[in-house]
Amino acid sequence: MNKIKLFYREFSPEKPQTMIILHGLFGMSDNWVSIAKHFSNRFHVIIPDLRNHGNSPHTDEFGYPEMSEDILNIMEEKKIHSATIIGHSMGGKLAMNLACFFPQIIDKLIVVDINLSESESREIHSVIFEIIANTDLKKFKTFSEIQRYLENKIDQSRIVLFVMKNIKRHENEGFIWKLNYLALFNNLHKIMEELKPMHNFIKPALFIKGGESDYISNADFIEIKKYFPLASLETIAGASHWVHADKPKEFQNVIDKFLEE
Repeated sequence: MNKIKLFYREFSPEKPQTMIILHGLFGMSDNWVSIAKHFSNRFHVIIPDLRNHGNSPHTDEFGYPEMSEDILNIMEEKKIHSATIIGHSMGGKLAMNLACFFPQIIDKLIVVDINLSESESREIHSVIFEIIANTDLKKFKTFSEIQRYLENKIDQSRIVLFVMKNIKRHENEGFIWKLNYLALFNNLHKIMEELKPMHNFIKPALFIKGGESDYISNADFIEIKKYFPLASLETIAGASHWVHADKPKEFQNVIDKFLEE
């Protein structure tokens, strides 16, 4: 397996307990900074850019085993024996994978709006891949030009901002994509595949569902309980799949309550 060194953001490294936050597909650590700052009052918080995302290296090797190894490498580098893990969407599946294969490294598990089963690619994934594939960044001179172009292509401001965050200026090449969209596209089936845990996770686990999201059904949670028997489910009313962005205060409060139990 190709060992790579992830980029990560770090808060309150002096705290004795650690929290690691894992973003979703097309995401990056930057999207979680305000949440990280909230939890840094009691935790040493680390938010990595997962491989092929944000400022982390690009590689053709991509899947949950590879991403799990990357997180283990960070923990080894920082001499962290165990941590509370928060994972959203793809990051939630990664968190569940870590919990079931390496339970000794996890104190508490928090999974945000994702289940264990095989998922179909959503319309938003197709839209973002198509936009990236058909947008020649070299023809733009400013971020404003790119944003206007995207606003004419996409009628959802959230997706425009999501795509914009994945663009950076390179001193020699003009604007470039931060993410390795070819590797993500070629491995999308691995991201969507069903997780089949070999072991149960017999520690506290919290699953958070957006009230306006269909990513965790009642049937999904019954299946989740087979592998995470101590799991509880909290629904945050009015939140979409991006629970932490839609309802950050409610999101933080639900997790704070869980951590105090």
